[in-house]
Amino acid sequence: MSDDPWDEDPHYAHQAAWQNISTQFTNSGYRQGIIAGKEASLQEGFDVGFADMGSPIGRELGALRGIASALVSFLSSIKTTPAELEEARAIATSLSRIRFTDIAPPDIEAEQHAREHLHNDDPGLVQTEVLSQRREMEILEDMLSHMNARSGTEQVRPTREDVVILKGRLSSLSERLGLSLSFQDLGTDK
Repeated sequence: MSDDPWDEDPHYAHQAAWQNISTQFTNSGYRQGIIAGKEASLQEGFDVGFADMGSPIGRELGALRGIASALVSFLSSIKTTPAELEEARAIATSLSRIRFTDIAPPDIEAEQHAREHLHNDDPGLVQTEVLSQRREMEILEDMLSHMNARSGTEQVRPTREDVVILKGRLSSLSERLGLSLSFQDLGTDK
């Protein structure tokens, strides 16, 4: 006979093995449930964010940029006043400098959720790693832009209001040129 107590009672060894396997299945199922829940939440959040914010804002900005670029190209190919061509170029340039993050509204719910989990009341610290990296790259781009700007001029990031102003300037220019452009289809008049 062996000195190992497991060898003496095969029923006890079988029950211990069963308990171990049961615990592993429970833990594995729990982890899979958490992963599935996170994936479902992420997908739902993406779908809502894309449909309600990302797509409309991106489509609007892209359409305005396209119209401005087409207008610059058109004015470059016909006889027009230098002021009109310069205005179209200025609008196109301004639109090209706008980032999605400049004009997208903040995700208050996501920020609140992050604050709750971080136990921190400083909204400046509530950022995911991806957003942090993106913001870091934007800061570097801004620094490079400042180096190329005339000294003494501080550049400020554009806002949603700037897009509205640029849209108005683009509409006004097109009307002065006798062009009929439909801006209400861009989703900007909500």
